[in-house]
Amino acid sequence: MTGLRTAFVAAMAAALLSAPGAVATASAEDEVAPREPGCARLGNHGFGWADIRNACGHTISATVEVDGWDPSCIQIGPGGVGRIGVDSDDEPYYAYEC
Repeated sequence: MTGLRTAFVAAMAAALLSAPGAVATASAEDEVAPREPGCARLGNHGFGWADIRNACGHTISATVEVDGWDPSCIQIGPGGVGRIGVDSDDEPYYAYEC
């Protein structure tokens, strides 16, 4: 029994020591590919317009970031897409909730 117990303790120690490495790897991947916070996601866009996708299961108010003045917020239903207009020379960078 002592040999079995020693093997079990060794296996548990190895599992505990490897867990922080897995967490560190996930954190490094998140830094490489950051996600937009909240439910608003920038969809198709171009100079003068943008589609905002609601990635959540509830209604949100959202807009987009552009140089200078950001347009007013629009409401987007659960899982829906809303189109927002911006100045013709502005191209949106990202979407965010208001």
